[in-house]
Amino acid sequence: MDLRAESDLIPPTLRGKVHPVKGPAHRRYSRFVNVMKVALPATTLVLLTLVMVWPKLMRDVESFQIGFAALKPTAVDALSMVNARYQGLDNTNRPYTLTADRATEDSARSGIIILDNPKADFMTRSGANVYVEAKLGIYYQAEKILDLEGEVNLYQDQGNELHTEAARVHLDSSVVEGNAPVTGLGPNGRLSGSGFRIGEGGRQIDLTGRSVLQMKGARRK
Repeated sequence: MDLRAESDLIPPTLRGKVHPVKGPAHRRYSRFVNVMKVALPATTLVLLTLVMVWPKLMRDVESFQIGFAALKPTAVDALSMVNARYQGLDNTNRPYTLTADRATEDSARSGIIILDNPKADFMTRSGANVYVEAKLGIYYQAEKILDLEGEVNLYQDQGNELHTEAARVHLDSSVVEGNAPVTGLGPNGRLSGSGFRIGEGGRQIDLTGRSVLQMKGARRK
């Protein structure tokens, strides 16, 4: 009988080499390495994307805060807007612009806008530019009518200016009229009256009621 040790049965090339058995700890580590190979690049990509879009997100938040600040905290049915601006066309497609420090809708969807320090700029049928301002205004959107009160000042590009306490501007037809006492100044002299009217042509100022025109160079008697 040929008796040999167990080690004698192992080929010479494999003798002395030990293959350790891979336990649970080694398998968990391998899974961790594989997960990190995917997670690290994904996390890096998310961070880079956030860095690029963060400034835009902050601008959007700031814009939202500014827009929200323009609303009156107590206004539920009414909307209030600061630095309001309206643009439109009259009945012959001439543009007009209406601005105000603050615009507040009288009631929800009423189309009646209360204006603080309104300013209107429009062109008459003859091509004359008219600018008018006041302390307070009421704008009727459907009718395109602007009622002005308090320190109403009107200027024409021909050099005429009028000053009164109340006036109505028909933005649809470029007609301006008022029934309050009015004073004015123009290239031809000074004027005053109980009221006034500027027609669609815009070149002529008609005084109503008791009126006085002091021509330049003329002497008062």
